[in-house]
Amino acid sequence: MKLIIHHWDQNAHAIVRFGKHKIVGIFDERGELNGVDSGKFLNIPPNGIEITNDFESLLNKGADTVVTTGEGLFFKHPEKAEMWRQNIIKAINSGLNIYTMSKALYGEKTKDIQEMAKSKGVTFTEASDPNAYEKYREFAELAVKEPVKVPVVCFCGTSMNSGKITAMMSFKNILEKAGKKVGVVGTEPCSFFLDVEQVVPEVIPTMRGAHTILGAVKKVEKEQKPGIIFVGGQTGLRASVTDVLEARAGAVVAWQILLGCKPNKIVLCSKWKTAGKEIKPHLELIKNSVLRAQVTSIVINGYQAGPDKLSETISAIEKETGIKTFDVLANPEKAKEAALSLL
Repeated sequence: MKLIIHHWDQNAHAIVRFGKHKIVGIFDERGELNGVDSGKFLNIPPNGIEITNDFESLLNKGADTVVTTGEGLFFKHPEKAEMWRQNIIKAINSGLNIYTMSKALYGEKTKDIQEMAKSKGVTFTEASDPNAYEKYREFAELAVKEPVKVPVVCFCGTSMNSGKITAMMSFKNILEKAGKKVGVVGTEPCSFFLDVEQVVPEVIPTMRGAHTILGAVKKVEKEQKPGIIFVGGQTGLRASVTDVLEARAGAVVAWQILLGCKPNKIVLCSKWKTAGKEIKPHLELIKNSVLRAQVTSIVINGYQAGPDKLSETISAIEKETGIKTFDVLANPEKAKEAALSLL
C-alpha cells in the first residue's frame, strides 16, 4: 500500500517509525507543523516525508489509501469533525481507499460514507470491530484447554502516550536482530500497518474482551510459532473509565488486555511528566492483582523532557523502585540489555 496519513499523532508516529508501507504524504490540520520533516520530528534521520496542512495537495501523489487517525480528538470539536468528513469525501472522489482508526465511529455513524465508497469502487475499513471476538473464539477456547507455553510480555502503560508502541516495537527489533522470532499482538488501531496481529478491544463487548486477547495470543503462538510473544497495552490501569468520546474506556480495557494475555513479564511505560506519581501506584496494582507477572523494566517516554530532566526522572524512579529504567530512544544500550533479559 501507498499511504496518506491524516493527522499526526502517536499512531502516525508508529507507522512512520516502524511501518512497512510507503508513505507519500502526511496531513495535519495544525499549521505550526506545516513543512516539518516527520523523521526529524521523531528524532530519527530525515525521511523527506513532510507534514502539510494542505490535504488536497496530497491527493495526486500516487497514494492508494488514506489512513485517518485521531478521530476521538476531532469529534470533540464539530468543526474538526466536519473537516475530517469532507477530507474523506475528497479522498473517496479521488479513488482512494479509506482506513479509519476511530474507535467511536463504528457502524451507523459512517454508513453514508461507506455507501459512497462502495459506489465509487473503493474500500472503507474501520479498525474497530465489535465482533472481532468471533475471529478468535476457537483459539481462545483452545487456550483454555491448552495454555500458551511461549513466554508472554505485556507492554503496559500508565496513561495514553506513554510510549508503549515505541517500546514494544523497539524491543521486537532488538530481539529479532539477535535471532529471536517475536510474535506481536497489537491493540492500537495502527497495528495493522506494523504487520502484527491486531485486536482493538475498546468496542468489543466487555465479557468478550479478555477472552479475545487470549485467543489472539494463542493464534500467534499456533500459527507463527514464535519464541516469545509481545502484547501491547492500552491507556493505564488507573485511567478514567468514562472517556466514552474517545472510546477508550480507560482502565477497563487496560485490565482486559493485561488479564487476557496472562503475561509472564511486564514492561511498564510512562510519560516523564507523570511518571513520578504514577509508577509506584501501578507497581502496587500489579503486585496485588491476580497476576503473577514481574515488572522487569520501566520505560520512560521522554518526549520534550530535555536530557537533564529525563536523566533526573530516570535516576529518581530507578532509585525508588530498584527496577531498570530508561528511554528506549535516549538510552539504546539499556534498552538492548532489558530486551535481551526477557529471553
